Amino acid sequence: MLEQERVLRGLLLIMFCVTAGQAAAEAPFVPPGISPPDYEVTTTVTKSYDPKEGSQIVIHHDHWTRATPGRDSPNGVYYAGNGVAIEYYAGGIDIRRRRLRWDGIDYEAHNTGERQTHLGESCTVWETLRSKPDYGRLKSSESSCVTDDGIELWHRSIYGGEVQRSVEATNIERRPVADNEVHPPRPLLALDWWQRDTPMSSTKPDHEIIMEPAGNAKPTSPPIQTVRRSGPWQFKEQIGGRSRRIEIARDASWARLYYTSDEFGVPDHLAVTQLKFAPPMETRTTPTDLGRTDTILGETCRWYRMDPGVADGGTIHCLSEDGLVLKETLLSWGSARTWIATRLTRRPVSIDEIKPPVELLEPHTWGLD
Repeated sequence: MLEQERVLRGLLLIMFCVTAGQAAAEAPFVPPGISPPDYEVTTTVTKSYDPKEGSQIVIHHDHWTRATPGRDSPNGVYYAGNGVAIEYYAGGIDIRRRRLRWDGIDYEAHNTGERQTHLGESCTVWETLRSKPDYGRLKSSESSCVTDDGIELWHRSIYGGEVQRSVEATNIERRPVADNEVHPPRPLLALDWWQRDTPMSSTKPDHEIIMEPAGNAKPTSPPIQTVRRSGPWQFKEQIGGRSRRIEIARDASWARLYYTSDEFGVPDHLAVTQLKFAPPMETRTTPTDLGRTDTILGETCRWYRMDPGVADGGTIHCLSEDGLVLKETLLSWGSARTWIATRLTRRPVSIDEIKPPVELLEPHTWGLD
């Protein structure tokens, strides 16, 4: 039980940190069957893990809600009525179709029947989530106080009897809200990496590698991983059943696209980071030579720990003489998964083979039309 509680504490602290302003956070809670009017609410935000008090402006219209730290802030979150949340910031976007869910947490909203008054407004207290009875001694919960017309006046996240995060309204204005105040702009999903005049040189040759899970107990239809390289650009795709994961990244930069679909093939998460500068050298790690080799597809490769010093996880690669990954082991929370190359082709790869499928960047894919 102590170990379970330790793990739960870690997960919940991660959850509270993540939901403090990321796309994984929920929109302001609205009780079932209520359609809020247009409004603008100014709030204060306090967190136990950050001594600085923050602020947030929440604007609502129709099926859209937008939350920003300030009126002119380049950062914020768009919340759609279909559950999609779009976090945007100076360097990219993060789209999630649903809130991150954790085992051991009950997410069904309960009306407590308690009434309060805040800023002269009457509201009902709802408990929006809670830890399940059999999951650890220290309990977690979240609650909101909502007006009869659906405006959230405060929201609190509690763990072990202590408030971890609190959002409280300081001003409420029911006013007409225009579409462009809450709708994400269409260029939000535009990706112009491929039109930039950037060098395409790389220390690794262009290639395509097909990989499958390693081990004796492989499934009848194993998931497939495809890796392609064109100059400094790498495309990696994993397909298992109907689920799909795509990662696209550029060497020595923070240009990266990450996409996942769920087990039914429904788009679930899209993150695009497009900062236009490389991380400083002091932030990059030098792989550690593990002093052993392997032979895969008739080629000798050497094993390296790619991220030495990383605790509870990491990546180990077996690299060919020209730097191609012929085998990789991914470590996470005491588990390991290994992929091994089953086919390797060194050939010119066009940039069109690196670009993400067009539909991933279409608004209708995420229900944002």
